[in-house]
Amino acid sequence: MVILLEGKLVKFRSLEREDLEKLRDWRNSKYVKRTTREYRLLSMFNQKAWFESLHKQNPPQDIMFGITNKKNKLIGVCGLTYIDWKNRNAEVSIYLDGKNWQNRKETKDAVNLLMSYGFGELGLHKVFVEIYSFVKETINLYRVLDFHKDGILRDSVWRSKKWWNSYIYSKLQTEFTYDKKD
Repeated sequence: MVILLEGKLVKFRSLEREDLEKLRDWRNSKYVKRTTREYRLLSMFNQKAWFESLHKQNPPQDIMFGITNKKNKLIGVCGLTYIDWKNRNAEVSIYLDGKNWQNRKETKDAVNLLMSYGFGELGLHKVFVEIYSFVKETINLYRVLDFHKDGILRDSVWRSKKWWNSYIYSKLQTEFTYDKKD
């Protein structure tokens, strides 16, 4: 296992085929599935196709990492998706194992480490996230991380027999600081 980046509480490593079953199970859990665009249950066929597609993109549209704790146990996955190289922006994608993953210190560290990579290594200007209005814990996560609320996409997602708004939050490179020494 190669550690690519290290934060205060988490490390990022490459995703491996052995991770796919665990990632599928996390994505299919109620607490993660309700927060993502993918509304269908994912199969191993879906997971393998997604994994293969990550390695065929040139330049990459998605850069994904396994999140490990300090004991090198896989606890989540994150990445930059929908990367727009011309306009230097990307969407943050993240989830960790377990309910209320948004409230964990490891989640905050992982988002900060991901932004540090995006702004520092990739030279991005902006990172953003789309959050459904009913996912209060994710809204709170990005507020705590000082993301700016850019706008509302009205009635953009159908869940639980009801239309919900989506919020777009973002952070610019000039608004970001991350000191790993804290």
